[in-house]
Amino acid sequence: MQPIRSLEQSRECIAAAIQPLDPVRMPLAKVAGAVLREDARAGEDMPAFDRSAMDGYAVAPGEGKLRIVGEARPGVRPEFVVQPGECARIFTGAEIPQGVSRVMMQEDVTVADGWMTPGPDADGNFIRRKGEDARAGDILLRSGLRLGAAEIGLLASIGLVEPLVSPRCRVAHFATGDELVDPAEKPGPSGLRDSNSALVRAFVESHGGEVVLQERVGDDAALLTRKMAADCDLLLISGGASVGAYDFGKTALERAGFELQFPRVNLRPGRPLVFAMRGRQAAFVLPGNPLSHLAVLHCVVSVAFDRLAGADPAWSVVHARLRAAIRVGGDGRDTLWPAHVEMVDGEPVVDALRWQSSGDITGMAGLNAFIRCAVPVLDMGARVPCILVHG
Repeated sequence: MQPIRSLEQSRECIAAAIQPLDPVRMPLAKVAGAVLREDARAGEDMPAFDRSAMDGYAVAPGEGKLRIVGEARPGVRPEFVVQPGECARIFTGAEIPQGVSRVMMQEDVTVADGWMTPGPDADGNFIRRKGEDARAGDILLRSGLRLGAAEIGLLASIGLVEPLVSPRCRVAHFATGDELVDPAEKPGPSGLRDSNSALVRAFVESHGGEVVLQERVGDDAALLTRKMAADCDLLLISGGASVGAYDFGKTALERAGFELQFPRVNLRPGRPLVFAMRGRQAAFVLPGNPLSHLAVLHCVVSVAFDRLAGADPAWSVVHARLRAAIRVGGDGRDTLWPAHVEMVDGEPVVDALRWQSSGDITGMAGLNAFIRCAVPVLDMGARVPCILVHG
């Protein structure tokens, strides 16, 4: 039997086993949340020419009252030269005319009868010089960066309209158990609404993946094994991770040719988490309880999404002040306690959410973190590490 892995060891194992998906070129309209797989460089100086940073007046060297000789507008190259003793009306983003040394804000000057007089506090440092932001060839975005609105705007500004990115991870998900029914149905005396399928779909989509197949499968090892032929990058099985008579997840993976990487993690909740590989295809069998799902998806399985996307696995941890004491209990395992972190007077403060059992999801509203601990009691006011949940 393989030794039980710690949380860090399980994450390291997943990161080492999974290789990034082959990159593709995609239009900017479809790359939000994707990981850039090439360096993005400036194709020309930024700005490409000297331009005005303000609406105002472009002034030639000299002092006192200046004659207005023209107007410079964005998108129109000025065809005139501003001589000493002259100025030109100019607007934000317009190219600086020849002969100009300064731009003054319109609020700092007085204009009358075709003449402009600078005020006593007029400043002329409102010119954005050619190349002051970047020079042609400068790297503006590094490969491996996840693309958000700001990065996509920058790509558009340099004309990289089809960047090389990681494609969306294709996920197949099977929820196991004869007791499961569709959430729209009223379960029978021994039935249970399938909440894990909705939970998994939401997690996958928030982490840049695409659910290409999702089904409920009864407690049938042969049927589940046949489902392992699904065409996907990542296979997720809800339930069947433990050692009960009807826990077929690990068996189905092995029969389907997957090689077991680890069968459990020293974690509470989430101990019976299974990770396996078949070539470049990864698979997890998730402990069936909803809270266990939340914990292992966000703190362990998320590594697979990062690696498939070509990003370095990372998580965000803050040390927050505990608002009220909690009795963690447990058996010495690394515990992930559901929690809500917020900023209070500039300081992170954490509230432990109600946790009656791993099957109880009623207290999870507002969950945005897990308190990580391995002691039976945490005192009020203690600073505790909190793994932040994203998506």
